Amino acid sequence: MAALGLRRDPQRRGRSGTPGSSNRSLPATGPALITDAMTLVFVTRRWDKAGANDRARTTAHRRKQMANASGRTALEEWKYGWPVVIAAAFGCSLAGLHIYSTGVFIEPLQAAFGWTRAEVTSGLSIVAIVGILLSPVIGFMVDRWGSRAVAIPGSLIFCLSMGGLSFAGPSIVSWWILWTVVGVASLALMPTVWTAAVSAKFVVSRGLALALMLCGTGLSSAIYPFLTNVLINALGWRGAYMMLAGISIVIIIPILWIAFVDVRVQAVGETKPAINGWMVQEALRKRQFYQLCITAPLITTIIVGFVVHLVPLLTWSGVDRDLSVKLVGLIGITSVIGRLLMGHFLDRLPGPPLGVISVLLPVIAAILLLSFTASLPIKLLAVVLLGLSVGGEYDAVIYLSTRYFGLRNFGKLFSIIAGLMMAGVGLGPFVAGALYDASNSYRPFLLFVVPAGLLCALMIGTLGRYPDHLSDPK
Repeated sequence: MAALGLRRDPQRRGRSGTPGSSNRSLPATGPALITDAMTLVFVTRRWDKAGANDRARTTAHRRKQMANASGRTALEEWKYGWPVVIAAAFGCSLAGLHIYSTGVFIEPLQAAFGWTRAEVTSGLSIVAIVGILLSPVIGFMVDRWGSRAVAIPGSLIFCLSMGGLSFAGPSIVSWWILWTVVGVASLALMPTVWTAAVSAKFVVSRGLALALMLCGTGLSSAIYPFLTNVLINALGWRGAYMMLAGISIVIIIPILWIAFVDVRVQAVGETKPAINGWMVQEALRKRQFYQLCITAPLITTIIVGFVVHLVPLLTWSGVDRDLSVKLVGLIGITSVIGRLLMGHFLDRLPGPPLGVISVLLPVIAAILLLSFTASLPIKLLAVVLLGLSVGGEYDAVIYLSTRYFGLRNFGKLFSIIAGLMMAGVGLGPFVAGALYDASNSYRPFLLFVVPAGLLCALMIGTLGRYPDHLSDPK
């Protein structure tokens, strides 16, 4: 027992056999030590089993509490909210148009104007700067007038601005001016717009609803690189920009007009959800707000830098261009799988550990690409891991924001997170391109991914428990 850090009762018999003859800790004999160890193992196992049962009961109680607070079951949420999820998914797919198509335009624009890769992708940096500066305005508009009033006209303007990129000339200044217009138009497609509408409709099944909504991004990552490559081969890069804009207007705008509504519009028989959460001043005093502010731009820099440069990165590593484009298309499929898995588990398990797993996947992908540069199966595995991460990390950041911030001032608070994510959208391609231009290799970017991903894992893993907004008296 002494070896286990335990002490015998002073009133028990000592060496002489008389009570209280010694107050010292007595060394355990061999059989006694074994007995004490077996007792400790048995108690520990009982404690672990009880802890698991307590955690399961806590999760079930939390889901029941959310259902009682919202006045709806998960089935009732889907009965009234599924059209909003589908429409928001198409909106998210449109929001990824400029991100997932830019990588395919890099080499044609280099051939046409002689620009560097950093210059070609500098347009995304402009979008990021605009997003950082003006995202709070979008958050205010969403809280004031609702998501629908922002999303529908903004989506139309965004499509037209994408078509406008076809008018770029040899001067890099013309490219920057056109991308400034794209940046302003893309504000209406920020995650704040779609997330606010879906989160207002879903409480119990919010994780799965947000995951399905964000599958639109997976759809765009699967379709846009392939479609862009086909259009460039058939029409050239100018015609490709025009056709991408026209296809988006014909398909996506009518869906948003018909199905995309927000909390201000209730179906017959639908109960309006309670709106609780942190006040802005309160959120600014919470460490979780700043941890998410650190994580959002950093993980987006990693993911978007990876995705935008994945075609030239794979080409640099020895894969031919057409096969590289096909491999990039796998990201869309795997991101959908990752999102559905993440959404399912976020409704049932604590979010921070799941977020840690998702942000570590690109770290593993980078290590694989650094260590096994000549192996095509390893490159395929790295692409799959990257796709799962695209599906998981974005969902985790958005879901955790809804749980920690609540919905009372979600537009204002999450617009800051969204603006920082926009910074990552711009920084990722620029950093990857600049590192390549300086070294003629993607190895420095892959080396950057490893410590940056580990820092993101630390920030998410230490967020702590969700605030209890459901019983918020404010």
